[in-house]
Amino acid sequence: MPRRNDPCPCGSAVKYKRCCLQRIDAVARDLRDRDALLANVIDWVKDEHEQALDDASTETTVIRILRGRIGRSMSLVWALNDFAPRDGGLPLMSRFAARADIEPAEREIAQGLAEARLDVYRVRAIAAGVGMELEALAGGTPVQILTDRHLGTLDIDDVLVARIVHTTSTPTLWGLAAQFDGADGRRWLARLATLPADPAQAGLILLGFHPDDAAEPLPDGLELPATAWLIDDDEAVLEALEDEQLLECIGEAIPSGWAFSWLDEATCGSLDLGGWREDDRIEVARLLVCEHEMTVVSGDRKTLGTAVSHVQGCLGDLIAAPRQERAA
Repeated sequence: MPRRNDPCPCGSAVKYKRCCLQRIDAVARDLRDRDALLANVIDWVKDEHEQALDDASTETTVIRILRGRIGRSMSLVWALNDFAPRDGGLPLMSRFAARADIEPAEREIAQGLAEARLDVYRVRAIAAGVGMELEALAGGTPVQILTDRHLGTLDIDDVLVARIVHTTSTPTLWGLAAQFDGADGRRWLARLATLPADPAQAGLILLGFHPDDAAEPLPDGLELPATAWLIDDDEAVLEALEDEQLLECIGEAIPSGWAFSWLDEATCGSLDLGGWREDDRIEVARLLVCEHEMTVVSGDRKTLGTAVSHVQGCLGDLIAAPRQERAA
């Protein structure tokens, strides 16, 4: 943290005490008011909507277990902001903001929280001890927020899954945020491109998504030779592939299915599809298994033919349907 008389880290050339420290003090007052409101919201939910909160918690059990403190915080905010109660009415935070018996200042805070949608952001800039600039990964206007001390060490291009409230004196985070390495940005973009329009379902998908469990998207702008088969039993295919030594499972393919890499030496001259991160081997072909179809893609037809022959040999009658050749 800078000292009061140091130049402000934001680059304004003004002393810290006369610049961003004043913003921090103003936001601290905003957050104290928010905390007081949230205590009232929780009491109201427990008194009048406890069943809705219990229903929401059944949707986020695994997230809370796997993500610990961050998962518990983000799941509670999802339950308040996004979850649609069974009575078909508004989400709980929107209902609280619509109450006739709260003060205008409380209503403004509640509405600001209710409007904060869960999104995925990239860290664009960091001013030590002051704040950071975030930009929605899918595009948008960058926003300056104060540094949140619950976050660990941040680097430029890191990814944050968070909610931003714009009704405070300076934009702030609503609840905790999940932090990921910037190298996973393409996986997040692929996930964002397939989100449903419903904010409750979209939020639940983002809370449960981890880039380590997803296959790296195939390179953009390439028409890759591909061979596909119709399959009747994808579970049997996946079970057979798990025991296959030459194919490496690289995670869930987006929007659905599973991806396996066909690997070769990095010096083989084939196009690297980018789904494997070892120094001596690269991904030269990829096998995608969806519910009713299996596809092999590669950067060149010779590699594709080799992979197709091997897949047909190891899967046998599981892919007895005629194959279809196409460009992926």
